[in-house]
Amino acid sequence: MRFWNYKSEQFYDLYVKIYDSNFPLDKKKVILKALFSGEYCLQRITSISKLCYEEYKKNNFKKVTKFKRANKKFLRHQFISFTVTLTELLEKKVPIKDFWKMIDENEKTHLITRGEKDKGEYSYINIPIEGGYFLNKTVGFEYSKKEELYLKYISNQRIRWKKMKLETTKKDPETD
Repeated sequence: MRFWNYKSEQFYDLYVKIYDSNFPLDKKKVILKALFSGEYCLQRITSISKLCYEEYKKNNFKKVTKFKRANKKFLRHQFISFTVTLTELLEKKVPIKDFWKMIDENEKTHLITRGEKDKGEYSYINIPIEGGYFLNKTVGFEYSKKEELYLKYISNQRIRWKKMKLETTKKDPETD
């Protein structure tokens, strides 16, 4: 059985083989991107915005499948695209502990609404990494009973929202 936080040496071994190969840089990126597709360590949701939380709360913390307005659609806001991470990994060969550390740091993602992204700021709370909540899938993220129970649990707590302003930078065409 594979656990959500499993960091395989086999992934690292494949990275080293691809790094040492004679493939051009772009081909190496394509291969590594395909290798990591759908892995839990990518686009790891580490925070949820207040509006996302409120949408789940309105729906009694069940999976939200229909939205009242189009701008309430959830999206994962990733601060550093995986393409940038791959570029960093392929600039020089990194040891295994730095390999996973770089992926962990660069793949932090916030779950926000499209309206919050358009507005350029939002309030959020952090989600504990240890719980393995909102895990990446090949398409989208997981939302099951575990996430539902976690959101219900925090609804009984006093929530201290943090503010985030989004930087207005050039859009990465691969993420849009």
